[in-house]
Amino acid sequence: MQKIAKIVQTITYWPTYLLLKFFIHYQVEGQENLRGLEDKGVIFASNHASYVDGPISAASMPRFNWYPIRFLALKSYFNWINPIPFPLGIFTALYVRVNGSIPVERTGGDLFKALKEVIKELKNGAKVWIFPEGGITKDGNLRQGKRGVVFLHQQTAAPIVPVALMGTFKILSLRTLMRKNRVKVKIGKPIYSLENCAKENCDLEAGVEKIMSNIAELMKTVN
Repeated sequence: MQKIAKIVQTITYWPTYLLLKFFIHYQVEGQENLRGLEDKGVIFASNHASYVDGPISAASMPRFNWYPIRFLALKSYFNWINPIPFPLGIFTALYVRVNGSIPVERTGGDLFKALKEVIKELKNGAKVWIFPEGGITKDGNLRQGKRGVVFLHQQTAAPIVPVALMGTFKILSLRTLMRKNRVKVKIGKPIYSLENCAKENCDLEAGVEKIMSNIAELMKTVN
């Protein structure tokens, strides 16, 4: 699956990038912050405001040595009939399958059980993208993050790269076809360690607060 995802993401990079540039004046800042992470497992953490945040996020990566990007997706999204309305739900099921997304089940708070496969991939050097809010914002504002992103860092020591996606809220609209929307992605500096977060013990809530604060600051600084 990872090989297929790499092929798909490599082939679709330029068509996706050019479409984004044409319709939404797409811009990316901060790729220089990723230097030195090419051969390491990385956790990308960003806000989530649209069903198309996945392709927009993947297109923000440097052109070489960064694919595939492995997104986390609820296991239910892999079904052809899923929580997303038709026909977008069909496209979503196809996208998460061929794009190398990692299925995650709701387990009632058992983080290790829910994220076991993600931990394995990170330890093998995967680039994993997570939306810590756990879902798409309904009003465009950044929501409170969930503990999973910090748990992944605790279990793998993979650096966390905060990312701000600006302008994606309600991007699926006539304004986009009329080229009146703008989207900017800003990649922050890697977070290599969190206070009070060791392998044996970790203050997950405090860690999430720091990560979401970093994302919020990036959102403020995007012009």
